[in-house]
Amino acid sequence: MRKERSGIVFGALALSLCLCLTGPGCSRQATGVSFEQISEHLYRVSDACNVYMIKSGDKALLIDSGDGRVLEVLDELGVRRIDWVLHTHSHRDQCQGTPRLVEAGAKVAVPEKEKRFFSDVQNYWNDFQIYIRYQYKPDSFKPRSNITVHRTLAGGEVFEWEGVRIEVVETPGHTLGAVSYLAEIDGVRYAFTGDMIYSPGKVWNLWGFDHQYWDGGYKGATLTLQGLAQVLAQGTAVLLPSHGVTIRDPAQATAMLKTNFEGIYDFGPEPEDNAGRSAGPATRWRKVSEHLYHYRPTSYILLSEDGSALFYDYYAVPGEDHRYGYDTIEPVIRALGIETVDVVIPSHFHEDHIRGIPDLKQRFGTSVWVFENMVDILEHPSRYNLCCLAPEKIAADRVIHEREVIRWKEYEFTVMHFPGQTMYHQAMTGMVDGSKVFFMGDTDCYELDNVEFHRRNLRLHGISTFLNYYLLEPEGGYIKAMTRLVEHDPELLLFAHSGARQGNMEMYRKNLENIKKRIAAVARVLPHEDPNMGFDPNWIHFYPYTKKIERGCEFGTELRIRNHLAGVMNATVELRVPQGWQVEPQEWELAIEGKKEASISFRVKVPDSARLEKRTVITAQVETDGQNWGEFAEMLLDAE
Repeated sequence: MRKERSGIVFGALALSLCLCLTGPGCSRQATGVSFEQISEHLYRVSDACNVYMIKSGDKALLIDSGDGRVLEVLDELGVRRIDWVLHTHSHRDQCQGTPRLVEAGAKVAVPEKEKRFFSDVQNYWNDFQIYIRYQYKPDSFKPRSNITVHRTLAGGEVFEWEGVRIEVVETPGHTLGAVSYLAEIDGVRYAFTGDMIYSPGKVWNLWGFDHQYWDGGYKGATLTLQGLAQVLAQGTAVLLPSHGVTIRDPAQATAMLKTNFEGIYDFGPEPEDNAGRSAGPATRWRKVSEHLYHYRPTSYILLSEDGSALFYDYYAVPGEDHRYGYDTIEPVIRALGIETVDVVIPSHFHEDHIRGIPDLKQRFGTSVWVFENMVDILEHPSRYNLCCLAPEKIAADRVIHEREVIRWKEYEFTVMHFPGQTMYHQAMTGMVDGSKVFFMGDTDCYELDNVEFHRRNLRLHGISTFLNYYLLEPEGGYIKAMTRLVEHDPELLLFAHSGARQGNMEMYRKNLENIKKRIAAVARVLPHEDPNMGFDPNWIHFYPYTKKIERGCEFGTELRIRNHLAGVMNATVELRVPQGWQVEPQEWELAIEGKKEASISFRVKVPDSARLEKRTVITAQVETDGQNWGEFAEMLLDAE
């Protein structure tokens, strides 16, 4: 193991394990492993998740496995054999240690609707798409290789073991096929609820509830509240979550969660605000002013007096029959008298804003001007685990920097970081046809009489999906974006999808106020010191996310960790790879300054004799300041 201090000094770290026995009902601690006796025959072992043990004599049954560290405390608990491991859902931190338990003789039971993510997860990974992702269930937090399954469990079934009746209740939300287990142990009716709830009013993270684009966790939260209602309706006295604390007043805890969810999600009926809307113009372009056009679905075209054009965003795809095929640009070129498209500037990396750029370059020799924090994403999209990535690789001809003033023909614009929908987003403002305009891509600002000013913000519309990479803090995220609108006070807002709208200072200030309230509401539903720890699914991530490999090759990779906390974060990292592969270093320890990002470099050697699947998954096991996050991040390795 290597140790890093402030990214400079390395040394050795020795870990030791020691157990201290206490009386029943008290916690017992080992370095890295602790356990608590909940009742005479029920224990909780702290691991990558809470691992619950039901004990009968010297035999045991587990609910979930974490990293399998329960094996280290079996002697202390008087257990000689683990008969079964029952899984609540297929997230990696619930089951990464299950293969160790199978080797020790345990059998495995999993939710029927999640079986393929255990026994056939290899094919799931083989087919996993990194491009144009708009659906997030199933998610990528799955085991890195197949896990033996001996039995599946469906809702309504009863699993019997040593006289204990374990009832199965389907409770999807956090995953598609998650279940809860209800059992009476030592005279108390317990529910093992997976990750539906962490503590009264709180959940472990929000991104686990994200099902699809524009959802922001709404569907998962809705299903979770329904699942908790089912569990409570069956006479449950105590909730035992996968992450969190023992909950001895389930009704109150659930009511608090509902209240906190209602602070960020609007569970009311949808507003009927689309009635009577026209189908829009017959052409794809609409005139905004003399030299400015909105070109659907997401572009703006700015014309120069010399007949050349600047595009802000451009979506088109290969294929003659596609609604937005490459050749569909020809009518607008003729209609607007465009002689050439001189420059294209993307607002952000989403595929519906950039996929036509390669055709512009080929057709017109268009120069691509890219904001500094998007350059690598556009040129190397496969290096990132983000939503809505385009498969096309787009190289920047010019890099635009923060607060840079750019000049094109007779126009001048100030370019700025404009995060909100995503951190990889820019805006630009300047004068066009006598009005101060603001090109703002997909980072929305709502009109005050818009029914969605309150409703969609409660749906966390701004993030659309947690995978966009969006932060809840003044330095990054919607607060920064809305602050810049207040700063520049534009007259005309140029939204990518919906077209041009008038803006005003009251609108900007009210949106800024609304976003600040949203952050406070999100913080109430998460248990972390900083809400971004339960809001940013990529706060630990590999760079690159994917890589091509072959037998006998050696490659490098980085693990990057964003410390969202104000103080120093001490992290221990171990790379998990297939048996026989070599990793240097195998483990690292490092200290990350508050509000900073640090990276760890690894070298991985693939044996000449390695049996390579279509896709191999390696992971990073991470612990920070005593918190075991499990194999939080994965990297996808594709066979050449």
